[in-house]
Amino acid sequence: MDFIDKSFIHKVGTCNVGASKSYDLVSSMKGGFDSRGGTAVDFKKFHRDLNSKIGVKDSQMVMDILTNRKLCFSNFSFEVQKDVDDHLTGLFWADDTSKANYKEFGDVPSFDATYQTNKYSMVFVLFTGVDYHKRCVTFGAGLLAHETVDAYVWLLEEFRQAFVKPSMIIVTDHDSSMKKAVNFVFPESKHRLCMWHITQKHEENIPIDVYNHPDFQKTFFDIIWNLQYFMRDLELSGLMRTTSRSESLNYAFSHFLHHKSNLMKFMMSFDSALEKQRHHQSLLYYQSTTTTPKLRTPLAIEKHASEIYTHNILLDIQKELYKSMFYCVQEYEDIEDESEVYVLRDKKKKKLIDKNVNEDEDSDDFYRNSLPSHCPNTRYKDVLPIHSVNSYRVINWFVVFSRMGDNISISYNCMLFVQEGLLCRHMFFILNMKECDEIPSNFILRRWGKDIIADGLLRKKYSYPHKGSKNECLIQDAYDILRLSINKITNNEDELAKYIKQLQEVDSGIPLL
Repeated sequence: MDFIDKSFIHKVGTCNVGASKSYDLVSSMKGGFDSRGGTAVDFKKFHRDLNSKIGVKDSQMVMDILTNRKLCFSNFSFEVQKDVDDHLTGLFWADDTSKANYKEFGDVPSFDATYQTNKYSMVFVLFTGVDYHKRCVTFGAGLLAHETVDAYVWLLEEFRQAFVKPSMIIVTDHDSSMKKAVNFVFPESKHRLCMWHITQKHEENIPIDVYNHPDFQKTFFDIIWNLQYFMRDLELSGLMRTTSRSESLNYAFSHFLHHKSNLMKFMMSFDSALEKQRHHQSLLYYQSTTTTPKLRTPLAIEKHASEIYTHNILLDIQKELYKSMFYCVQEYEDIEDESEVYVLRDKKKKKLIDKNVNEDEDSDDFYRNSLPSHCPNTRYKDVLPIHSVNSYRVINWFVVFSRMGDNISISYNCMLFVQEGLLCRHMFFILNMKECDEIPSNFILRRWGKDIIADGLLRKKYSYPHKGSKNECLIQDAYDILRLSINKITNNEDELAKYIKQLQEVDSGIPLL
């Protein structure tokens, strides 16, 4: 077996590929089993020896790697916790890129505990958020030996110390220890439980006769999942109502992690998964900054949006802009002081189950209470926020517009901008009516901008081999040069023959060491 075979076994091992599969892959890539350079037994022995070499030094090797990163990168955070017997009970780490992501996108983080990621049954805790492409992004990670309040308090305190800025909202699952720790470490943040877990646990907390009522479940889920009722007035609360983003990211990491992995392999697998995530983030960055998206309308305001938002966010903007043109109808207009008050209705109707919607005083009061501050209820008491027309449910939306010079102010009650930081169809309807060619600057959030995270930071490498790393890097560079050279002349038989001859001459001049 040569270096490239050993390196291949080591690297694919971080993607949960075993020795036997590695042997088959290498044989296939080299043109057949006769060209493999080693037997299946050789591959298995090397894999075994590699794990044996790590052995009891497992946790120390991981701490050495993280310590090395902290020495090389001043902004790298790494903390360790041990018990009285010097056994590892907690790890926390976060790098420069994670901290840059948290600075821009740490409005509503979520963290979730995952099991069966290593042979020691340590709990893997992932801190997650939503980036400017509306994709999951990792802020940091931790390992805990126990799921106790003290353990979570230690981890969250290290997280807070590393990132300094507290989040407005934190979403977690229903773990009681986690809940107590969040309230203790982040008393100023709004702690919200994952909506998905609420819906999963509601059956055991509701009387059986109520739960089995024919209309209960539909009504319950309509209320629970309606953004109007969930954290309605909290900024960017719509980005992460559940820990499902954490759980989906955990699922992505699971392709690299394995319950039989030692900590050393776990760390290398984590690095591979994180590198893949950042590679995708870098590709989206390149796409948003170097390509022109397809516009759906001739409106100048859409072109302006395409210049400031990433492509994924522009898709959401285009949906709302399209709906503003074809779904919104103006029902009412009035002038109050220096403001213009509009009542808009969505053309898209929803069939009612209960035709007595006008008698639903709770729903009506809810929407009345959500009117913009410029709309006294007494003045608009005849405009029903919720009413029925021919058995269809109709909702009126209130928008208050004012302009003083170049400054535009818009108040509204649909709350999409508060919850997601993006303009809704009702706001676009008014802006188009007022012939505004650009989105007002006070409605452009920095977090959705194209280039707030430098591409160089996304490509920054933090992983290191052990001793002899310089030698291993040089070997890898040599193989890369060889591969790139062959790629240049792949379709030229004469050049390939000439290149092989040159390599043979170089090889003959290299002394045996």
